[in-house]
Amino acid sequence: MAVTTRTETQQDLQSFLRYLEENYPDEVLRISREVDPVFEATAILWALENQRRYPVVIFENIKGSNMPVVTNVHASFPRLALALGLPFDATPRDFVLEYMRREENPIAPVLVDNAQAPCKEIIITGDDVDVTKLPTLKYHELDSGQVDPGYEAWQGRYITLGYDTMKDPETGVPNVGIYRLQVKGPNKFGIQISETAHGNYIMKKNIKAGRPTEMAVFTGIHPAVELGCLSFTGIDVDEFSVAGGIIGEPLEMVKCETIDVEVPAHAEIVLECEIHPTEREPEAPFGEYPGTYGPERNNPVVYVKAITMRKNAVYHSSFVGHRDNLNLSGVTRNSQIYKTCRIASGGVRAVYVPPSGRSRFICYVQMEKLIEGDPKNAAMAAFTADPFLKYVVVVDEDVDITNDSEVWHAIATRVRWDYDAFQVTYSRGSPLDPASYDPAGGSHLVTKVGIDATRKANYQPELFTPGVDKVDLDELFGEAWQRTRQD
Repeated sequence: MAVTTRTETQQDLQSFLRYLEENYPDEVLRISREVDPVFEATAILWALENQRRYPVVIFENIKGSNMPVVTNVHASFPRLALALGLPFDATPRDFVLEYMRREENPIAPVLVDNAQAPCKEIIITGDDVDVTKLPTLKYHELDSGQVDPGYEAWQGRYITLGYDTMKDPETGVPNVGIYRLQVKGPNKFGIQISETAHGNYIMKKNIKAGRPTEMAVFTGIHPAVELGCLSFTGIDVDEFSVAGGIIGEPLEMVKCETIDVEVPAHAEIVLECEIHPTEREPEAPFGEYPGTYGPERNNPVVYVKAITMRKNAVYHSSFVGHRDNLNLSGVTRNSQIYKTCRIASGGVRAVYVPPSGRSRFICYVQMEKLIEGDPKNAAMAAFTADPFLKYVVVVDEDVDITNDSEVWHAIATRVRWDYDAFQVTYSRGSPLDPASYDPAGGSHLVTKVGIDATRKANYQPELFTPGVDKVDLDELFGEAWQRTRQD
């Protein structure tokens, strides 16, 4: 990794927030009054969601902390498109193709001098480390987990958008993943790392060698960098290089103070940690992305050795199980699914993992059916690309795959279930899937269903009125139409 001096870049979260407020002010909502971190902040987000409103929300005054909380950044797909420099009205297909193009052209990161890195403006080590000063939130009613004596006020408080970074001890390649962190004490977390995550493989290599796993947790970074770090890659791929490809320039990195790990220089907050090789404690239950609680498990214990941050840091949170959390994970899955489906059939035009399927369990594939059988091949390819998928629906080109209603119309009118659907039992899925064969036991075994919802031979003509695409509603209705559209 080459060393360079830092230049002004668009790699930080606060520059993105300023861009939104200057150019799309309706996309950002600031709340100045005091807000309780236990349930109140997330109740506000849920109330907005019930009205189908998904602005970035900045809680400027969180009770018990002097640090603002930023959340809902990823809750709007158009904002994720803006993060890539695409138009606000870019389609999911536009996004997938552009993301895929950049993903396939990685740019290696560069090291910058620690003295020039924003995330090094404040350095806290030793007995001064206290993660309870961070404005961590309690998200759902039953979120819990064992805490150290005297820290009961932090029971059920979690870091949900920490990018956990560790190096493979054999290859030295860094790996990045989001693994939830439960606050247990001033320098102590519990962690849940899925059995299928690359971080789990790295941790197990270190456990086998009898040593702790060094792990840095960074939060608060430009969403384009986040999208790169969440790319679907092999364990030997440096996701920081992918992030460089996504932003179109080398990602600036700095070395940690107490562990041999590098982190993005423009992060808001960095926690330098070690995962203990043998110590385990009860962690969870916690409300997870399927919309149900993950069960309590005896999970590894993490100790925090240092905290570094910006002088005016903001804390970035994500409401797990809601649009903010689901969108971020969903959009990065689409490119891998699309590439794999295109191998199965060149007729595939677009794919979409909708929030209605928790952005993990359902995939819609749009294609030009070149020959019979292609849709089922495309569905099988999607299952290969993403093991969490349970339902894949393949539709014709005329179906808007971002519209659940149109997909269900195709299922209702173009599917003969005995011919056009197939199922695979005892398949690998998500260990958090509430419909697995043993959800309480954390089973990852599920049934998968592929559906060919394309038109079949001898299909009856569908209703159509010529000229719809030529109607100019602005010209017809003028200002009255403009007001109606804005409402």
